[in-house]
Amino acid sequence: MPSAQDLMNELVLANQQLGNINTGIAAVKASTDAVKASVDQVNATLINGFGQLVALGQYANQALYHNDQQNDTIICILEHISKNTCALLNEAVIQTRVQTELEKDVDGLESMFATANPGAALEFKRLEKLKEQIEKCCPPPQPEVPCSYAPCPAPKPIGPPPKQKPPSR
Repeated sequence: MPSAQDLMNELVLANQQLGNINTGIAAVKASTDAVKASVDQVNATLINGFGQLVALGQYANQALYHNDQQNDTIICILEHISKNTCALLNEAVIQTRVQTELEKDVDGLESMFATANPGAALEFKRLEKLKEQIEKCCPPPQPEVPCSYAPCPAPKPIGPPPKQKPPSR
C-alpha cells in the first residue's frame, strides 16, 4: 500500500503536469489569437480591395454610358453634315448649269444692246460706276444666311474616376 508521502508525490507530479498542460494551452491560444488577428487584417484588406473594385466597376459603367451618349451626339452631327453636304452639292450642280447658260446669254445680249443702242450702253456703264461708288459708302443689306447650325445635345461629363485607397495593413 502506498504511503501518504507517495500519494503526495503523485499529486505534486500530477499538479506539475497539469501546469505544463495549462502552459501549452496558453501558448496554443496565443498562437491562435495571432492567426486570428492576421486573418482579420487580410479580411479587412480584401473588403477594402473589393470595395475599390466595385467603385471602379461602377465608374467604368458610367464611362461606357457617357461614351454611348457622346457617340449619339457624334452621329447626330455627322447626319447634319451629310444632309447639308448633299444639299449643297445638288444646289451647286444646278447653279453651275444656270450660270453657264446665263453667262452665254448675257454676253450675247450685251453685244446686241451695245450695237443697237451705243448711247444707252455708255449710260449703262456710267450708272454702273456710280452704283459702285454708292455701294462703297452704303452697302446694300445682305440676305440672311440659308443655314443656321443647331448643335446636337452633348452629355454632361462624368468626372474623374474614384480615388484609389492604399490597402490597409
